Amino acid sequence: MSSRAVVLVSCAVAAVGCVDDPELGSASSELDVSAFVLPSLADAERAQIVHAYDRLDPADEVPRGLLEDAIIYFDLNSPLIPKAKYFVVADFSLHSGRDRYWLVDTTTGAVEAHKVAHGDGSDPDNNGTATLFGNVDGSHRTSLGFYLTGEIYDGTHPHSLRLDGLSVDGSPNGMANTNVRDRLIVMHEASYVQDDNTTQQGRSNGCLALDPTIEVSMVDRIHDGTLIYAAISSLNTPVGRGTGANPSMDPVDEQPTESGGCSTSGGSAGVMLGLALVGLFRRRR
Repeated sequence: MSSRAVVLVSCAVAAVGCVDDPELGSASSELDVSAFVLPSLADAERAQIVHAYDRLDPADEVPRGLLEDAIIYFDLNSPLIPKAKYFVVADFSLHSGRDRYWLVDTTTGAVEAHKVAHGDGSDPDNNGTATLFGNVDGSHRTSLGFYLTGEIYDGTHPHSLRLDGLSVDGSPNGMANTNVRDRLIVMHEASYVQDDNTTQQGRSNGCLALDPTIEVSMVDRIHDGTLIYAAISSLNTPVGRGTGANPSMDPVDEQPTESGGCSTSGGSAGVMLGLALVGLFRRRR
């Protein structure tokens, strides 16, 4: 029996998601991770950026703190992010039976919610709750942090998507994922993940495994340069819509902002244009 056949059989017996055979390799990436910056901004600066994206997630489906983390990272690193149509937020603090993976359309603001598996090394008690995360080969742990999607390929699972980690060891909130490509931690379909199942999902070997009925469409939309943010807690206290935050002054018209700093009502067209221009300047600098 070939080594590939042994791997496939062992995956079936273990009934968990399997990483690819070493023979498939990790396919080198030319991505310069050091070029990406983890934002460190004052509340007023963050509120200014978030306000420009107020159209996103109108039903407040995505945990607000994580959404704002993703927005700010996306905005400040936009010259390095090839695909701006979408970004993804995954909240691994939630039980695997809940929707905890959200595709955010930056053009329309719409959100798609899905189930996603975590690694068996992240959930040693096999109870559906991930408690351990890491960046070490062989750990079978899911990695937290910011990712950029890579290329589509056919491996143990067809139509899989390679991932590149942007969060170095020592990043806040346990984020560390720069080894995911070499670990063969990817996005793939898995029969043990079902969007209509509200009980515990199966576990992967650390991969972001999705329901087979949505995986192809998902991968086709986000491959080769879409931002993904996987976390269990937000990096900063939310400052945007519905949070009760109140930055002292609006930098555009020198007037106090409304509660939340991000209301879509009551603002003038000039204010909205000014915020958009500020966001554009910040992205290009």
